[in-house]
Amino acid sequence: MHASSLENMARCYERFVAGSALEAKDVVQVLDVGGADVNGTYRTIFNSPNMAYRAADLVAGNGVDIVLDDAYHLPLADGSIDIVISGQMLEHCEFFWLAFGEMVRVLRPEGYIFLIAPSTGPIHRFPVDCYRFNPDSFDALARYAGCSLVDSWRDERGPWRNLVGVFRHPAASSVEVRRQAGEAPAPPAWPMPLGFVNEPAAERCSGRETTLDVLGQIHDELGPSSYLEIGVHRGKSLALARCPTVAIDPHPLLEEPPAFVRLFECTSDEFFERHASGCLTSPIDLVYIDGMHLFEFALRDFMNAERHASPAGLVVVDDIFPTHLLQASRRPQTAAWTGDVWKLVACLRKHRRDLVILQLDTWPTGLLLVAGLDPDNRTLWDRYDDIVDSYTRGGELPPPPEVLNRSGAEDSYSPRFRRLLPELSKMLAKSRGHADVRRSLMSAGLLNAAASSKRRASDRPAVSVVVVAYNMARELPRTIRSLSPAMQRGISGDEYEIIVVDNGSTDPFDRAACERWGANLRIELLDGAGPSPVKAVNRGLALARGEVCGVMIDGAHLVSPGVLAGAAAAARIHPRPVVATVPFHLGPDIQMRSIFAGYDQDTEDRLLDDVGWTADGYRLFGIASVFGLYRGGWFVPHESNALFMTRAMWKELGGYDERYRSPGGGYANPDAYWRACELPDIQLVVLLGEGTFHQVHGGIASNARVSFHEVFLEERRRIRGKRQPPPVAPVFFGAAPSEALPLVLLSALEESMGEIRPNYDLPPRPKATGTSGKYS
Repeated sequence: MHASSLENMARCYERFVAGSALEAKDVVQVLDVGGADVNGTYRTIFNSPNMAYRAADLVAGNGVDIVLDDAYHLPLADGSIDIVISGQMLEHCEFFWLAFGEMVRVLRPEGYIFLIAPSTGPIHRFPVDCYRFNPDSFDALARYAGCSLVDSWRDERGPWRNLVGVFRHPAASSVEVRRQAGEAPAPPAWPMPLGFVNEPAAERCSGRETTLDVLGQIHDELGPSSYLEIGVHRGKSLALARCPTVAIDPHPLLEEPPAFVRLFECTSDEFFERHASGCLTSPIDLVYIDGMHLFEFALRDFMNAERHASPAGLVVVDDIFPTHLLQASRRPQTAAWTGDVWKLVACLRKHRRDLVILQLDTWPTGLLLVAGLDPDNRTLWDRYDDIVDSYTRGGELPPPPEVLNRSGAEDSYSPRFRRLLPELSKMLAKSRGHADVRRSLMSAGLLNAAASSKRRASDRPAVSVVVVAYNMARELPRTIRSLSPAMQRGISGDEYEIIVVDNGSTDPFDRAACERWGANLRIELLDGAGPSPVKAVNRGLALARGEVCGVMIDGAHLVSPGVLAGAAAAARIHPRPVVATVPFHLGPDIQMRSIFAGYDQDTEDRLLDDVGWTADGYRLFGIASVFGLYRGGWFVPHESNALFMTRAMWKELGGYDERYRSPGGGYANPDAYWRACELPDIQLVVLLGEGTFHQVHGGIASNARVSFHEVFLEERRRIRGKRQPPPVAPVFFGAAPSEALPLVLLSALEESMGEIRPNYDLPPRPKATGTSGKYS
């Protein structure tokens, strides 16, 4: 469930249900067709106590209340449902018009159908992907089913650019339809309870000069001929305007505005959709954004403002510098509330390198200045869903110290600020276009000539992940899902690639099941594959384009949600990083032992379903055991099933040693890990609180009934001779989520106990001393 889909469904609710007689019913029957909870659900929108929400889908799953025997028959009586909703389902429905006919059949005469379907976007089979929908298609669908299409719109945000349709029953009152299709009702009052924390430190603000003083200076020096303000409140900043002005606020607290101000009492989203084209008839020179203090709202306000701005214009955003963690909460807990608007700075620096970005240390909560605007740029629009997901998934993300400390913030006396306004004023006076403005900003030293937001053919993803598969038809699709943008946090889908190398499987996996989850997914079939996966690993490394490359020699491992973002971030803390994750086994014990107690694939499937890992991958820690050969978890590193280094370092290492020819690679994986740790001037970085989780399958090591240790050990001795693991002390990077804390404590306990021999035939563990992570 992507962000724009949730926002569009919320818009349907606000326009056609909120404040209506339908919403006031004692019980409102809501049916979500295709409503399995796949990384989100519309249930959070239709959540009033009187809403009886049910989701119907073809298979049982998270959030499914009705399992359909027939995709084209709803087991419900005629006219029994008040609101039928369906999002991201029609494209996967081979005969969608039949399914829509059923929605109309079960709809009550005064009810609504809200449909959302993509008009563009990549193929994502689930299990099929048949259609994309143009605006006229919903008109045709209404005529086919004999109902009324009362409203529709096409969202411009990518990659799906959803088409949204609002349908009424053919017997619905025509008066009611006309009323609902007109202007939306006034938005409700602030929906979140304001539970302020009585803590003086949480209300502390700082700044070298006031926001109003700097805004006044900007008005004076820029001399805008048009001004747009989002978030008027009591009108103090609005009073600085001296030119034709458009002001937006759903609940303004100001007296009669000046004659040159047009005040729209609505949300900014509503304004840009319904009013902007009629009143913003010329480019805006200056924009001030002080609206809803949530990242996605600030992002949308910037996107819409830039689209209507002059290329020489300036966008100013308030509330980028919280001084306390409570100020940065996504729910207001302090009077000085900034929310997570601070994320907008990082987002623009990452995705819009063509912009001039300047942070000012103003009282009370800082200002962001953005120049070099490009009204035609679609980068943020096309990547909107991935961007919002990467910055909001997982809920609260505390601001880093550099935000709380205002590192790098400037004031109005700084050279950059003093150069910026005159350059923009000069370009505004000449009505210059984007190219001229860029050249002017470059000549003033405000913009790097190489800065560009357009992706070049030579651009590489930040991270590549090589996944080797052999007879993993059950396991591999789940592995890819755990690596997908839908589950990985802090990294967007266009920042990494997944390279699957099939090592000659005799039981091939379902490509479509993997492709439905993979962004930038490439699948390679290795010809002439042997029993060892080593050649497959090296083939994947040869194909990898990322600056940082990771190897998963066993593709049956699920990964926790922060592995990819953590690897990318950890690789930046040292010039020559070796970034390791800790492997775990799923199940009540390490799998070499648990299979003797009846643990099998069916047991594991039930375990995964029960824990709900697809909703939050960190829940895997609750059903995991510390990986088998050596205990000590994070604190006694011995090998990794997701090992990351730079591409140059993999080349220096020579990849995996192809002399390891045993089935499953024998000890090729720990060998590669040890050799990486022996490279000169490296820093071993272990991702604390992240891990990989082995699914039970027909692998040679964890599922064998007898130990292959001596065979593998002899092969390693022939290749390497007798050797000990390198004495490398790791740096631990990241923070452990609450779900992982029991295993962190267990790891620390076992590390402190030293050697612990298992009660079955496995190699002895190395003895660890202290807490440095060094081998003895």
